Amino acid sequence: MDEYRKAVGGSGGCRFLLSALVAQLQAPASFSLTCDLPNEAVLLTEKTTVTLKNIAISVRLFLVLLEKTRVTVGESFSITKYARNEDCIREHGMAGNGLFYLGGFGAVPRLALENIERMLPNSIGCVLREVYLFDTGLINILPKLGISEDSVIEEFKLVASEEEHVAGILKQKNPFCVGRVKKMWLLGYAVGVITKMSLKDCEFEYLELSATRREHVAEVLKQERPFCLGRVKTMWLEGYAVGVITKMSLKDCEIESLILYATRKEYINEILKQENPFCVGRVKNMYLWVYAASVITKMTIHGDNTMENFVLVGNEDQLSKIIGEGDNSIDLGRIRTDGLRVPERIKRKLRYTLVDGEGKEVLEEEITTSDGEGKEVLEEERWTSIYALVDGEGEEVLEEESDEEVLEERDKSKWWRRMWCGCDEEERF
Repeated sequence: MDEYRKAVGGSGGCRFLLSALVAQLQAPASFSLTCDLPNEAVLLTEKTTVTLKNIAISVRLFLVLLEKTRVTVGESFSITKYARNEDCIREHGMAGNGLFYLGGFGAVPRLALENIERMLPNSIGCVLREVYLFDTGLINILPKLGISEDSVIEEFKLVASEEEHVAGILKQKNPFCVGRVKKMWLLGYAVGVITKMSLKDCEFEYLELSATRREHVAEVLKQERPFCLGRVKTMWLEGYAVGVITKMSLKDCEIESLILYATRKEYINEILKQENPFCVGRVKNMYLWVYAASVITKMTIHGDNTMENFVLVGNEDQLSKIIGEGDNSIDLGRIRTDGLRVPERIKRKLRYTLVDGEGKEVLEEEITTSDGEGKEVLEEERWTSIYALVDGEGEEVLEEESDEEVLEERDKSKWWRRMWCGCDEEERF
């Protein structure tokens, strides 16, 4: 038992056996892991087939076996959380509080990927609390987990900078269950994984998709049938992932906040090329940033929708697609009187009805504030005034430099903060 405990932890990290002991042992061709361990030490190698059935083991021990041996998963097998002072091997169904965190980053051995590929879908019982998998082939194990439809996952974060990190998932035909996820982040090639998930009954508090390369979203964009998301409170789509919205089934959805963010024109070119518009259902608050502002020309909103806020931000180049549209040609439906935030030169391209808190129509010229004309002047200055951007030394900076360089650096910073801290710096404490 002491030797097994050394295998799954200790001050020196994960070890199977001390080097001196290894030299004296013979490795069996097969080994069935049970709660009743042999008294003598056993050497398990990459040539040993380890059978896992009728037991529950800690996630840490499972990952060690996955990388170091040939694993065969049988019936009634589950993984549970690792606890330093508790047994890492138990009878199946006797694991107690099995809620745990599944995490990992970096490359995994080829042997681990082969083990994962041999496993049957839904063959590993588990109850997950959080999932954080960054740039690792372990992402491919997700369809093998028997996640219950009723289980709740607080946070689900996948980052894949290489296609092989998600290749096993993308090639499968049947969707896999992730339970009810509250907050989900999919970055890079991991964006494609969303089309392989069963999300019909999900109710997301937050969903973010981000892609900086066209290949990251290729699997999503090439499919003809839209995929269902369930309900989403806040959706953030960034970079090439903005285009994924055209493949979502959102006609009957109700989204509280929709944010589209694209710092480069090529991120939204595919959307602008398509002839048919796409529907976003009912949206309470919509924010279109930089080049993503042009997406509004290809978007339709549910007929009985009323937006609390509609915010559109960009310079003349980023808004050129909208500027080129006919007057009153872009239908936004109903918007609250104080919720329209667009550059003045864009307003005449839009068709909308302003309504008060009770839903009654209000003519734009009738809108007044307690400050009289002061607020109107302030808003006009905010959205239409001529200004100059300056650096820390007071030198003028071209707006194009700000958009392409400053915002791009902001993106990189935000990406890495999310990867390694799990949040933006200001959200960490």
